[in-house]
Amino acid sequence: MNAMDRQDCIIAATSELIAVNGLAATPMSLVARHAGCGAGTIYRYFETKEVLIEAVYLSLMARFSSACLDGIDDSGSVKKQLSQFWLNLYHYLRSTPQDATLFDQLSVAPAISEELQIAGKATILERITPLLEQGRKDGIIRDLPDDVLGIFIYGGLSTLLRSNRNQPGLNQSEVTDEMVLSLCWGAVGTHY
Repeated sequence: MNAMDRQDCIIAATSELIAVNGLAATPMSLVARHAGCGAGTIYRYFETKEVLIEAVYLSLMARFSSACLDGIDDSGSVKKQLSQFWLNLYHYLRSTPQDATLFDQLSVAPAISEELQIAGKATILERITPLLEQGRKDGIIRDLPDDVLGIFIYGGLSTLLRSNRNQPGLNQSEVTDEMVLSLCWGAVGTHY
């Protein structure tokens, strides 16, 4: 196995363990066992556990950004582009529950510095920030800070999905794209 494959294997093993056990309950010894290598091998690629966690976060954010921005037509209206982004976000979180759980774990982890968060979100922010600004100018987005708008959207969608995982009585197949968009626009739009 080459170095890049080994690094990817270690990152994948760490991601799986954090999603299941949480960050605090994921020691390097467990990562080594799960990745099928020795702890020394991990430290050859990642100087410290913090450096490994940073690599896990950046890997997650690359997948997250790619999925959320997929297929958005630059020539579409602000409303159409934001709607596609939100549907992509919902479908990504729904189809990758491990990444959704990992995102929840790492988004509040002290190991993820503000600088790393900015780097991890850069691709999405470059695309979405101008849309939110234009949406405010057009009067369709509430005049609130982007971070607050993001919390409203992500919080609503992740709570909906988490409820389905934890309370199977909610039939996720009954949640339509129209419902998702109604939730999102209701949270941040001046009118829907």
